[in-house]
Amino acid sequence: MIEFDLEKIKNFYNRIPEIWAADDVWHTYSHHVLDCYINRHMKLFENTIVLNAGSGGNDYGISCQEMFHVDIAEEKIKNCKNYTVSTIEKLPFANESFDNIICVGSVLNYCDAIQAISELSRVLKKSGKIILEFESSWGYEYLNTKEYKADITVITLEYMHEQHTQWLFSPKYIYNILKQYNLRIIEQTPYHILDGLLSKILSENLSVKLTKMDHLIKKCPIFRQHGNNIILLLEKSDL
Repeated sequence: MIEFDLEKIKNFYNRIPEIWAADDVWHTYSHHVLDCYINRHMKLFENTIVLNAGSGGNDYGISCQEMFHVDIAEEKIKNCKNYTVSTIEKLPFANESFDNIICVGSVLNYCDAIQAISELSRVLKKSGKIILEFESSWGYEYLNTKEYKADITVITLEYMHEQHTQWLFSPKYIYNILKQYNLRIIEQTPYHILDGLLSKILSENLSVKLTKMDHLIKKCPIFRQHGNNIILLLEKSDL
């Protein structure tokens, strides 16, 4: 596995004023989708101890017994009640410390997926739930490129007017890791489907506006598998 410059990533996120920039329509829509998804699953977190892995200081309005924030960027989490500066690839918590976990915002794409998922499974109690989100190589954005449908590959993209390098994973690659660590998929929600395709012929602003039709086309299996982003609801089995 290629090792990214963790110090560079940490300094970037410590420096930027906000993670979800209002002038970035793609990531603003991502934020909206994640907010709505988590809001629909709020009951999962009631009276539980929650790990917010790669939180950026965002609790997503979750009401729980206690939340622990983990991030490599201390500036984003230092005002949280419980915070730990760490990567999710090596979590400083005992086995089965948490009832539920949330790991969204494509945090997984900055990590060795095997190490990160093994750690999330390790610190999660049996029958605990994880909301996990990642960026997929099956997204239409990568159509006709060498990255399209690759199990694991490296991409460079622009975010906050700077170039960033991250991993891109195929769903099959991630699903195989989840199975290895006894994490069962309960629910799968793709998004950024239509805009990934339309971005090749339309402006980003217009293509993102049209992606609101995702809720319709994702019902079709042909389109459903081509979300640029995928949200998974997982449960740790007793095996």
